[in-house]
Amino acid sequence: MKRRVCVLIFKLANLLIITLIFSSCGNGKQEKHSAVVNDPTPADVRELNEKINNERNSADLYYQRAQAYFSHKSFASAIADMKIALKIDSTKSNYYTFISDLYFTQNKTRDTRDALRKAIKLDSANVEALLKYSQLFYLARTYDTAIYYVNRSIHFDKTKALAYFQKGMILKEAPNARGKVDTASAISCFQSAVEFNQNYFEAYMQLGVLSAAKKNPIALGYFDNALNLQPKSFEAEYARAKFWQDIGKYDKALQEYDSLAVIFPDNQDVSYNTGAILFEQKKYNDALQKFDLAISRNENFFRGYYGRGRCYEALGQKQKAMDDYKKCLSIKPDYRLAVLQLDALEDRVGKKQ
Repeated sequence: MKRRVCVLIFKLANLLIITLIFSSCGNGKQEKHSAVVNDPTPADVRELNEKINNERNSADLYYQRAQAYFSHKSFASAIADMKIALKIDSTKSNYYTFISDLYFTQNKTRDTRDALRKAIKLDSANVEALLKYSQLFYLARTYDTAIYYVNRSIHFDKTKALAYFQKGMILKEAPNARGKVDTASAISCFQSAVEFNQNYFEAYMQLGVLSAAKKNPIALGYFDNALNLQPKSFEAEYARAKFWQDIGKYDKALQEYDSLAVIFPDNQDVSYNTGAILFEQKKYNDALQKFDLAISRNENFFRGYYGRGRCYEALGQKQKAMDDYKKCLSIKPDYRLAVLQLDALEDRVGKKQ
């Protein structure tokens, strides 16, 4: 009897142990699953974490994880990983190019410059590094050096659209020995950019803007190409309207501005330019409403006060005109048009008194 009781107790004990083991295993899986679900770490980073845990001395894995962090805008983590990657392997030019991007996002221009110098020293044909180094000098308006490095990048890759676009931007701003910019060469560069990349929106816009400045109707074709790429682009549609305005085709310009006003009702420039056209057409009351609208969008929009002042002056409301000119100059004291208009109006009013 005692033996049977002992056997029964032994079986019950085993059953209890097995139950506890399986219960424990089940809870572990559930906790693990819960931890994964609640883990805010992006999946691509988690995957790389596991790989790095198994291979601590792989510079490339840290480089890959830095890229993943960068895509998630975790810039500090990305920089930390790149420093580890470079400590393991400091011979990779592309590592320095990438960390320069990270430094640039943090406005660390000196670190950006130093990283790009190392990238170029390791690989003089690193086109990406050469272009970014050129861009730093462009932003600093050191145009000669910017041109030198962008030309070096083109020497190693003659089909890179970005290089021609960047060179065009430099030439568009860099004064020559006579103090003038080489617009023709800039246009040629932008044309090369769209030749190598027919979907280059920014290059079409630059071609349009430079052509519009010469009042060349070819500008419209460039703006149309830009709009084909980005149909809802305010920049391209506005540029078209401004071109029509600048060449005196007011009806077409107003049609474009009216369309823009529907899509971008809060834009002060659209209201102002519409008012300017209506003023030229001597529709002073209608123009006044547009300048009022522009000012309501931005109470510090000095040109709005100037335009409204012109309307008041044309309507014979001289005091209101002077008040608006003065308001304009209180915001922008060196706005010459308002200075001249106010001086002339005060002179006329003074003579009458």
